[in-house]
Amino acid sequence: MTPKRNCRYVPLDKKPLVLVLCQVRFSPVRKMADYIPAIQEEFRRQGFPIERAGKIQQLTITPAGVHATEQERWEYRTKDELWSVTVLQDSVVLQTTAYEKFEGFAERLERAVRTVLEKTEQNEFGLVQRVGLRYIDLVQPREGEDYRLYLRPGFHGIADEVFRAGSHRLHVESVGHTAVGDTEGTMIVRVVQNDQGFDLPPDLVGGAPRHASRAQAGELATLIDMDQFIEGKFDPDAGWVVARAYEMHDLLIETFHNHVVTEKAIKVWQ
Repeated sequence: MTPKRNCRYVPLDKKPLVLVLCQVRFSPVRKMADYIPAIQEEFRRQGFPIERAGKIQQLTITPAGVHATEQERWEYRTKDELWSVTVLQDSVVLQTTAYEKFEGFAERLERAVRTVLEKTEQNEFGLVQRVGLRYIDLVQPREGEDYRLYLRPGFHGIADEVFRAGSHRLHVESVGHTAVGDTEGTMIVRVVQNDQGFDLPPDLVGGAPRHASRAQAGELATLIDMDQFIEGKFDPDAGWVVARAYEMHDLLIETFHNHVVTEKAIKVWQ
């Protein structure tokens, strides 16, 4: 049965959305490099012909301290470089800066996850351990407006006059448990400001698909970072993953409209 949305769809001509990503983490495949040729060929046929391979550093915190390890990564991009799929030995991540509707995103997610699970035989011998969906929006008030007109009161922070003029920077975070089908999930909603010209959180800047930056150095940028995920030991089924992604999407969208941004913001963006 094909999943479908159970939330509103409100098209926005002036989209605040910068990036959408979904990460699916699975039990490690230490010999991932052996499967990459078959994975690359399938991604090429799916419209991801650009390959970028390299290594990343991962930090692990243990009682003995912090340990840094290197891990190989393989990234595949569309011709316009607005979509990317990244494969590591324990995860696959789909990202885009050209998001239109979740239905199209979900189709590419299903193909990417199915490709990696099947080519590595994880669909028979592995486990899915985490599914996470994340949306990054940029609030840029019009001239003469304050960012608080776009955010619900819970994300306003304290009054500017407490601080030296022009120095107040917001960092507000809400976190709690959610229900994703019959699985317990976690949602984190952050509102963070900077004036360095970043329109993405620091952890996403280096690996993001191509996009024209809308934030300017010296101007206040307000980022809405919404992240929801489930963790556990799940059957390695791409269809199941996409069904859970739909459920997380629905709750994120309704939370965005009802509890994060104002009605005025939606009218401005329409």
